[in-house]
Amino acid sequence: MRPIFGSCRATPLALVLALLHFSLHLGAQTKAPPQSASCKIDTTEPSEADLAFAAYDIKKAAALYASAYTANTTDDRSRELEIQSLILEGKLDDARKKADTWTATSATNAYAILAASDVRFAEGDWPEAYGIALKAVHANPCLAPAYAALYRFELAAGYRVTAARSMNLAHQLEPNNQSIRFTWIGSLTTAQRLAESQKYLEDSKAIPEKRRSALLHSFSRDAAISEAGCQLTSFNGEARIPMAAINTHGNTVWGLEVEFNHHKRLLQIDTGASGFTLTVTAVNGLGLHPVGQIRIGGIGSQGSNAAVLDRADTVTVGGLVFSNCIVESLSRPAAMGGSTLGYGERMDDTDGLVGTDIFSRYLVTLDYIRHEIRLAPLPSDPAHPTPPNQLDALGGRNDNDWMLADRYIPPSMKAWTSIYREGHMLIMPVFLSAKGKQGHPSLFIMDTGAYNNLVDINTAKEFTHVDDTADVIFGLSGAQRIFKAGSFDVDFAGIRLPVKSMPAAYLNAFGGVTGFLGYPTLQQFIMQFDYRDNLVKVQYGQSPEPAHVH
Repeated sequence: MRPIFGSCRATPLALVLALLHFSLHLGAQTKAPPQSASCKIDTTEPSEADLAFAAYDIKKAAALYASAYTANTTDDRSRELEIQSLILEGKLDDARKKADTWTATSATNAYAILAASDVRFAEGDWPEAYGIALKAVHANPCLAPAYAALYRFELAAGYRVTAARSMNLAHQLEPNNQSIRFTWIGSLTTAQRLAESQKYLEDSKAIPEKRRSALLHSFSRDAAISEAGCQLTSFNGEARIPMAAINTHGNTVWGLEVEFNHHKRLLQIDTGASGFTLTVTAVNGLGLHPVGQIRIGGIGSQGSNAAVLDRADTVTVGGLVFSNCIVESLSRPAAMGGSTLGYGERMDDTDGLVGTDIFSRYLVTLDYIRHEIRLAPLPSDPAHPTPPNQLDALGGRNDNDWMLADRYIPPSMKAWTSIYREGHMLIMPVFLSAKGKQGHPSLFIMDTGAYNNLVDINTAKEFTHVDDTADVIFGLSGAQRIFKAGSFDVDFAGIRLPVKSMPAAYLNAFGGVTGFLGYPTLQQFIMQFDYRDNLVKVQYGQSPEPAHVH
């Protein structure tokens, strides 16, 4: 991607700590860096456009912001939010053109700089986006959305305490900004988040009913997971879980035998999923306790899928027994891929999916060579030692807010690959290249539940040809048409994968992620995951040389 304002790559934590050495005081004024004036808290009530944006009515918000800027060409805030809205609509080219035009004539305007950061983030160049957002803060230390832009990178990079500090600054500067307020709630501790979630819904009277319902489901899930806990209660001394072969769609994949209240189910291992997700038939007869409903989504163009939340008294995986775990079950039989069967019929050869994030309190080894998962304690951070009473028998943290810490890279793991993480999604920095073409960094999700690799169409066109096909892929959000990209190379975690061809689709909805590393690639490896510190180690097992990816 083209550079804006020069290179901005630097260590995120060092940059942000140098910048955020000041703190906000509650009240009308706040201390700012010595070179700037104090910041006045913006208590402006949200406009119709702001409410539409917060409610995720993006098309309406984009039109209203464009109209506001047309009526007042000094309205920089509306101009930047129109560009942000275009990005969320999937109109990245339009957003890029508007941001380029703006920065070409107003290179020191904080909102223009922020718009450039928004575009960089959507393009998947997250370090550059972060560096540009820092420039926006330097240009205007009182600009709340700039701190929100810092937050999104810091959180994804594993600097969660630093991210919470940035978001707290954003919220204090603009307490009535509904989008910032909602994101700020997500940065709080569990108890604070649940309390502020209720206040948000009570105060935000203008939220459309559909959006309100979605938020209620989200908050209900947070509350249920927090209350349930899903903590280790016993294990047989062997933190080694054998995989089970699953024959599905004519291929063999690997899963885990999981017992819910002593009833066995076979779930496919899915690094792209979260927790336990069962099909509509597999959930029957497990003796689960109803909790509520939510909506979940993924690949596909039919929108999110309804899911039911239940609680299992015990969940047994290998020799490990967990208590009070949340289980999600889908409401549509065809939602997990490949079927249009009627209600009550099996849609696949598995009972559902199990996300490796259920083991995120431990160092996880996903070994597709020996066909087992191994768990070990995470390395201790000497600067923030964990009290012994907060560790379970396997050395995992057992308190709700154990993840609210900045990442720590132990000396023994300095050679591991630093990744991004959004919730359960493991986002791998990759480098795409082809002979005679200038390569550039991209972001791919590591997804063992994907039956193939996938690349964004617009990204693929920079390196190779893209041909039409009559194929579709299925995901949690239904079916999506796919195309076929030609050859190029993918470099990640010290490995080069020569790609002969790869399915391609429009991935604008994934916020800067431009591809998926699926099961055909990942099943060749032994992978280790440190969810706490955003670290991954990928090794070839028995095969010293990479196979071509199809």
